[in-house]
Amino acid sequence: MNKIFVRGLLCIALTITACKPGNRPVEKHNEALNTTSIEGVLEGGAQRDVVLEEMAVREYIPIDTATCDEEGHFLIDFEPEQTAFYVFRTGGTAYITLLIEPGQNITVRGSYGQSDRYSISGSEDSEALMELSAAHKRTLDELGEIISEIREASDLNDFPEIKIGLDQKFDSLCNSFHGYSWEFIQENHESLSMLIALYNLYGQGLPVFDPIKDFQIYLFVDSLLQVHYPEFEAALLLHAQVLGTSSTKQINGEDPRPDVGEIAPDFVSSRPDGSKLALSDLKGDYVLLSFWAGWSSLSREENPYLKEIWGNKGNFPFKILQVSFDGELAEWTRAIEEDELGWDHVCDLRRWESVIADLYGVEKIPSNYIIDPEGKIIARDLFGNELLEKFNNLYSKK
Repeated sequence: MNKIFVRGLLCIALTITACKPGNRPVEKHNEALNTTSIEGVLEGGAQRDVVLEEMAVREYIPIDTATCDEEGHFLIDFEPEQTAFYVFRTGGTAYITLLIEPGQNITVRGSYGQSDRYSISGSEDSEALMELSAAHKRTLDELGEIISEIREASDLNDFPEIKIGLDQKFDSLCNSFHGYSWEFIQENHESLSMLIALYNLYGQGLPVFDPIKDFQIYLFVDSLLQVHYPEFEAALLLHAQVLGTSSTKQINGEDPRPDVGEIAPDFVSSRPDGSKLALSDLKGDYVLLSFWAGWSSLSREENPYLKEIWGNKGNFPFKILQVSFDGELAEWTRAIEEDELGWDHVCDLRRWESVIADLYGVEKIPSNYIIDPEGKIIARDLFGNELLEKFNNLYSKK
């Protein structure tokens, strides 16, 4: 993996170096509809500067500087072109990470020079990042205490036994924050805030999510960003990283497809009527995720088996989601109608250029996965009578 590339992406999560602020007095709020405002009060901020910078992948772009008045009140107006990350520097090395949409009016209250004593309103994404930041800081503080305990105990006779216990405590904290971060990503799966959680660090060179061990989580985030923010720079770089890792796996003889026991990567695509449907919308039921196309005779020969499985389900909590690799809406919908397929269907009409094809490593159709109610893959590429038998066994257990 390209180290320069990874460093560029990780800059989102690293401690941000303070820049020398400029000087601008508080001005009257601009009422233009496309103007975004950040205002508030910082305790101890009288006549001190605050600085706003856009957080690009490889640099921080100065946006504006304001000087707090005697009560610590500040105001910054600017006109962003798109949703983006920002660094709001509040004195010294203190900063707040914001995720701002154009036109939002955001209020920040806190203490000058302190990163962990503030509140935000007016931006749900920034509020979510505030909670993530607080949880991250608590974890880092606790990990730091463990490291201090290890150092203090290093001269004791029973240090090996003490270290084993402290190492276990360290790993437990890391695992706990790993789980918290994964839940954060799932709960914010339509937000760029996922990127902060994905690239958070326990320390320099120690990521919360390992790009290899946690590759499925990188796939998950990539699939959603390709739908919601396909032109966002960090999303493009993540996509390149994911494709590069997939290629490396193939070169090393590894199967790039999600395997049994792994969480099925989420994605969002379009129904025939244009509305959106996510795989995660079906969570809580067993799901047969079937890849096919209207132009593929082999995959259409599999459809009668799907219809039989669907007809036998009774009250069993089961859904079918067919993902088509068609390129024409008419061809796709005609095949659905001709084969009488009465379940959920999605397609991005890009044939093999589909992001979902990359996400699941689909190289031929038909192909399928069986996913349990928790989102875990329990089988893949079962066809015909084998597929019928699998579902008959599942039905019999209920």
